[in-house]
Amino acid sequence: MTTPTPNRRTAVAALAASAMGLNSPLAWAQPTKLRISTIPILDVAPLQVGIAKGYFAAEGLDVDTTPIQGGAAGIPALAAGQVQIAFSNVISTILAAKQGLGIEIIAAGSNTGDAPPDLAGLIAKKGSTLKTGKDFEGKRIAVNTRNNIIWLYARAWVRATGGNPDAVTYLEVPFPQMVDAVRGDRVDAAFAVEPFLSAGLAADMQVIAWPYNTVQKGFPAAQYVANKTFIRQNPDVIDRWVRAYHKGIDWTNQNRGSQELAKLISDFTRIPPEQILKFQMPAFQKTVDPVALEPVVAEMRRNGMLEGPFDVKALLYRTATQPGR
Repeated sequence: MTTPTPNRRTAVAALAASAMGLNSPLAWAQPTKLRISTIPILDVAPLQVGIAKGYFAAEGLDVDTTPIQGGAAGIPALAAGQVQIAFSNVISTILAAKQGLGIEIIAAGSNTGDAPPDLAGLIAKKGSTLKTGKDFEGKRIAVNTRNNIIWLYARAWVRATGGNPDAVTYLEVPFPQMVDAVRGDRVDAAFAVEPFLSAGLAADMQVIAWPYNTVQKGFPAAQYVANKTFIRQNPDVIDRWVRAYHKGIDWTNQNRGSQELAKLISDFTRIPPEQILKFQMPAFQKTVDPVALEPVVAEMRRNGMLEGPFDVKALLYRTATQPGR
């Protein structure tokens, strides 16, 4: 089990939130403490915005974030009670639910677009002749962790573009180290997410493929999940958290390309703001479409990750499909 190292980011002061016209945190006698496991990638920008802008504080929530390497690591932390909410890739969430860990999706995290550029791409050195899955047979692709979304859709892309996924080596490399892994020839390419994708381009690399977009357009890449018991015992806390998170989504979508958002993202990714301003940020969505989850389940079955019946609708708590309350 991966034990996350806390990195406290406390919601801003009550008076600051009140000054922005939000519900006054003074109405909450004692803020409810919540620890959220996250990955230092673009996908969690609305959450970090909600903390920085005081939206969670306005709902009487004292929110901390705990950084992890991948969504798969957040599930054990959730099961152990080390965090109350986890940012998780959809593959890890489905696997955990299938294993009976008693979790539900409470909010959307990130979706890919319908056309490139996307929030994740396969990067290699400029001049690389590797273009298709067939080209990658006998080669190495960096993924952040195995048996998760990046690993699965790297395999799916290899298959979709004429290659044998089992003939490719998938090397585990944390997102922040992927550019160095490519530059140092530890791998032939890396399946990197933003803002590390743009960091690779700034380091004179090229995007050779957009795996998510090739395999499934509008792919529901990640979501926020919580333990069913916690949800049933604290429905009001979940409602307040989702309400504040949706405000974070609104602000993020309205301020894409701004210096302020770039600085905020830089604070938790350590990518320079000037690099962040160069990439195209997708609009974040507030709901999860159960229909979009079905192809994910099918891809998992194709790779031997899932057997037997699985009801995707049963995975969604009501707040995941409602745009706001």
